[in-house]
Amino acid sequence: MSLYERYKLKQPAEFTRLVGVSYGTFQIILDKLNRQLVCYKAEKKIRGRGRKSSFSIENQLLLTLIYLRQYHTFLQLGEMFSISESYAQKRYDFISRQLLRSLAVPDKKTLETEDLTVLIDVTEQAIERPVNKQRQYYSGKKNSTPSKHC
Repeated sequence: MSLYERYKLKQPAEFTRLVGVSYGTFQIILDKLNRQLVCYKAEKKIRGRGRKSSFSIENQLLLTLIYLRQYHTFLQLGEMFSISESYAQKRYDFISRQLLRSLAVPDKKTLETEDLTVLIDVTEQAIERPVNKQRQYYSGKKNSTPSKHC
């Protein structure tokens, strides 16, 4: 039984807590992603060739959403989904790019700069630098190596 099949059987509140979106929203995103992948493969006929993956689109989307929700390492995600670390990273990169295209978002920066409703409730936040006692954290030097004057 795949991880998606196990997550599908969970209570709706538990599914939302684990994945970051409700099951209904997951299905809507999955439908949009499937349509985007059909368009992606239709752009170039060569993309439809080769051996078909046994790693389903549902599991790939679940891997991407779990990564965005909990920031596991790809080694942990590979163990969860019984795939290699490099393949988990490869699938995350591909699905996240296709997900941005399917949701009509130009890039990841747009999510941070524009006032968009984000489907995933986790985003990276910049660490604020300290206002008081800044000298403990910053020496004042701008270069990491000393400059040589001739």
